[in-house]
Amino acid sequence: MEKRFRSLRVIATVFKVLAWIALVLGIIGGLIMMVTGLAGGILGGSSAPRELGSGMTMMAGLLSGFLGGIVTMVAAVLYFLFLYAAGDAIGLALAIEENTREVAIYLKGGDVYRQVR
Repeated sequence: MEKRFRSLRVIATVFKVLAWIALVLGIIGGLIMMVTGLAGGILGGSSAPRELGSGMTMMAGLLSGFLGGIVTMVAAVLYFLFLYAAGDAIGLALAIEENTREVAIYLKGGDVYRQVR
């Protein structure tokens, strides 16, 4: 059977590739955010004079970096799921169309395999 709707197949593939790119970049960004928060918290706490608030500043930097990284990674996973599901939904619609067309040819008494050539 001939493949129809080539542009939709390309769009489905683009969605899947974008999903993987979003996942990888989101995880890398989340890790960078965590490391930056950790480094900022440690460096900010050690270079500041020993005051009452310096420990709180260090903890706030550590906590904000860690939570920001987690939120970024969770968002990346969600983007991955939605983009990949969109690509699969397009593929599903194309498979349904192809199978329906094949059954219609078969029910009309045509040779499905002859239609392939």
